[in-house]
Amino acid sequence: KKVLPTARKHRVPVTSRAAGTSLPGQAVTDSVLLKLSHSGRNFRRYEILDQGKRITVEPGLIGGEVNRLLQNYHKKHGTQMQYKIGPDPSSIDSCMLGGIISNNSSGMCCGVKQNTYH
Repeated sequence: KKVLPTARKHRVPVTSRAAGTSLPGQAVTDSVLLKLSHSGRNFRRYEILDQGKRITVEPGLIGGEVNRLLQNYHKKHGTQMQYKIGPDPSSIDSCMLGGIISNNSSGMCCGVKQNTYH
C-alpha cells in the first residue's frame, strides 16, 4: 500500500508485472519493479459465447488456459469449429491475457495481422 504513493511522491516510475517470461524485456526497468502476486484466483472469470466464436475473459487467465477452455467447450458441445485466441506468443502457457493485450502480443502463427489489436 505504500509503494505507489511513495513512488509518486518522489516522481519515480513504476513498472508492474504479474506473470509470463518477459522474453521481450517489457519488465526490464531502471525504476521500481512491482511484482504482483498471482495466486491463480483473481481476475479469472470468463464466458464463452456464440457457440465458442467469442469469449469474454478477465486479465488473470493464462493464454493457454483460454485455448484449453475453448477446446473443452468444442468437445463438450460438438461445435463445428475449434476456436483459439488470435495471439499465440511463445510464452502463451505462462503469460496472462492482461499482459498479452497490454504488450500487443502476436506470435509465429498470426504475425501482425492477427495481433491483439486486430
